[in-house]
Amino acid sequence: MTGSAPAWRTALGELPIVRRGRWAVGGSASLALHGLPVDPRDLDLLVDHVAAAELVDGLRGAVVSDEARWDRGDVRAVRRALAVVHGVEVEILEGVEAVGPTGDVIVATPDLDHVDRIIVSGRRIPVLPLPAIQVLLDATGNRERAAMVAKELSGEPMPGRKIRFGLQPPDRPGHHRV
Repeated sequence: MTGSAPAWRTALGELPIVRRGRWAVGGSASLALHGLPVDPRDLDLLVDHVAAAELVDGLRGAVVSDEARWDRGDVRAVRRALAVVHGVEVEILEGVEAVGPTGDVIVATPDLDHVDRIIVSGRRIPVLPLPAIQVLLDATGNRERAAMVAKELSGEPMPGRKIRFGLQPPDRPGHHRV
């Protein structure tokens, strides 16, 4: 379907509205929302306790697992809920940390009070800022994407960089229109 939104963007638009909690899009979807040339296949949402409850409750029928003390090896979380929305896996990660080989915390949960707000389908979506994403990518050993973010932050031209879905200049710092 030429011209249709990617599945992850459709899933993002279907997320329940979080009224009291703090959250942000992370992972490859955050890179794509910032206009970098990546093709997300899932959504990673970094959340506080209140947002986790609101999202899990709002996605009730789509939640396929909800685990306490989740650990992937390089990343762990106090809670990880997994939902499938429009065929897209949505990971809801509360208290997420990047950890080293000995289990030491390398990077704690990013500050969810300092996010970029990117308008997608008429909604202001909180997205991790590129500097925070770069730190997480470095901490988890994703050097290629960390270098891509560094290049973007430096202002160098990037082949394949996408215009942010018709992005207009920010109406104020951290607020973009898509």
